[in-house]
Amino acid sequence: MSDNKRRMFGLWVGVAFGLPYLIVSQFINVWALPGIPLFDFPIGRVESILPGTLVFGMMGMMIAWEEESLWGLILGSLFGVAVSSIGAFVNAGSTDAARSLIIFVFTFLPRLVIYLPLGLLFRWVISTQEYIVDRTPGWLRRSVIAWGALFVIAVLGGRYSLYAPEARQALQDANALVQQGMQIQDRNNLPPALIPVDGFIQYARGPYTLEWSDDVDSLSVTRPRVTMDVVESLIIFRFDNGFQFGCAYTPPSREPKCIHIHVPR
Repeated sequence: MSDNKRRMFGLWVGVAFGLPYLIVSQFINVWALPGIPLFDFPIGRVESILPGTLVFGMMGMMIAWEEESLWGLILGSLFGVAVSSIGAFVNAGSTDAARSLIIFVFTFLPRLVIYLPLGLLFRWVISTQEYIVDRTPGWLRRSVIAWGALFVIAVLGGRYSLYAPEARQALQDANALVQQGMQIQDRNNLPPALIPVDGFIQYARGPYTLEWSDDVDSLSVTRPRVTMDVVESLIIFRFDNGFQFGCAYTPPSREPKCIHIHVPR
């Protein structure tokens, strides 16, 4: 197989993986939580699909660039790590360069562990194309197995973005809580969890979104001690008028601890 043909196959292998993976990973929580207005990061769900697919395509092309797979595999994997780190930095909205550098250093190896096996998968699928081009015996079976495996792994990989059951329950409870509170005009009649939230009656109006996070310690509330296997949830409520508050959910209790984060002045 010529170099150009092999590289184009690499591009299409990356695209064929990236598109289903990104669609599933970006929308699986939306599908699992219908009616919940989930927060969208600066690089939105829809906006991330096309450039993300192109990134996977470029990764596939790098892996296929040389006939000797080792350097292409390493280069493609490092490219994937770098781009995913940049995307995480942009979505985090952080302006602290030192903190971002520390996070990059500590997450470099875990990301590389993910991208190296992915690069090996790409290389395996690319190698099967030689059988397809040459129409060697068994080429159709090899092609179906390779492309089918690529699609299945992409979908399964995207499914790992699904929130844990405890997180999904917390988001549903949080949405019900804010909906209940928005119907009340007297602060004294609010659900007990919302009474400590300054400005709720005045500012909890209009469209809002819910963001899930596991960084529960960042919320200044007192909550029960838990063991390591308990999935706690921090739900951040963002209203279009700038009002923000957060609630910490600690299973098995479904009663959160809430406090304001930002009150418009």
